Amino acid sequence: MLTATTASAATPPSSARAARRRVDSSAGASSRASRSAPTRAGSDLRGRPRRETTTATVATRALTDDSATTTNSPWKAPPSTCTGAAAEARQVLRLLREGAARADASVPRRVRVELPLPPADMDTDAMVYLGLHGQAADWSGGMQQRLRVTKALIDGEGGLLDGYADAKYLGLLDRDADGMGVWTLGEDLTIVTHPSDTTMRYFLDLCRGEYGNRVRDDSHVLCAVNAFWSGDGASAGDRVGQPWELGLKREAKEVLTRDGDWDVVYCARRIRSAAGVEGTLRRAWPGPWRLFDAEGVTLVMERASQPSNREMAEALNENAGAGEAAGFNRASVDTSRDDDVIS
Repeated sequence: MLTATTASAATPPSSARAARRRVDSSAGASSRASRSAPTRAGSDLRGRPRRETTTATVATRALTDDSATTTNSPWKAPPSTCTGAAAEARQVLRLLREGAARADASVPRRVRVELPLPPADMDTDAMVYLGLHGQAADWSGGMQQRLRVTKALIDGEGGLLDGYADAKYLGLLDRDADGMGVWTLGEDLTIVTHPSDTTMRYFLDLCRGEYGNRVRDDSHVLCAVNAFWSGDGASAGDRVGQPWELGLKREAKEVLTRDGDWDVVYCARRIRSAAGVEGTLRRAWPGPWRLFDAEGVTLVMERASQPSNREMAEALNENAGAGEAAGFNRASVDTSRDDDVIS
């Protein structure tokens, strides 16, 4: 059974005040964006006219607010460290817990958080490109190593639960639930890491209340950190379990596709297009999804829903003035072996 102390949650330490940035004129922002564009061979799109950007907003704005409580406040520059991202996610979870305590129907109770992971086997906190959930890193220790690194971002110094006296780590959800650590915060928050298609049985048991009924309370928030299950929306749960486990697949589909559940309330992820242009994707509930350039000073795209990988790659390439990579992104008639090599 999941157990936790009944003491009220302590107030988390306030995040460091964000540095204020000077508001530049639109002309100055445009010239700065063009100066920062990398010069690359073959990046002129072969002389073709650049298409107009209809979905992206490229502008540098003032950093005047270090909170993410309203969607209309000026955007905040994305974090550059993994603990910085964890601190931002901590503020989002605080808002969710407060909303759930007020019985606010607009506040989601079952949510996902995507935390960046530092490079494997390296003593650094820098947020670098490692693919989704650090998949591009060489995790020689498998899920146990990933759990150790993720645990440090949850209950370590500056982590997701740093500063809360009643935060408790309960260990693995089950001895066979590889990588699924469980934390509680008072009586109103449960965190579980790395639920996936292969460990979905244990995750569904948790959601059903098999490990404690508290997770089913309306005032309780259940947060999945760096969830690995395949699919999203209507396709979530399609690959859960073995082909003959029809009951498990049916329950997973029902739980994972329920309207309003499992939204990504916080995300900080380094993005890289096939042309080598990097950026940072950030979302802090209840705000929109925002894509920044590599330095985090230019807003490249803003969307109400999560943009696709292709949309982000095209926006980053457009902002940097880089050509698209060869392959399915271009028609074969537009490619040349002199300039494009697919390896």
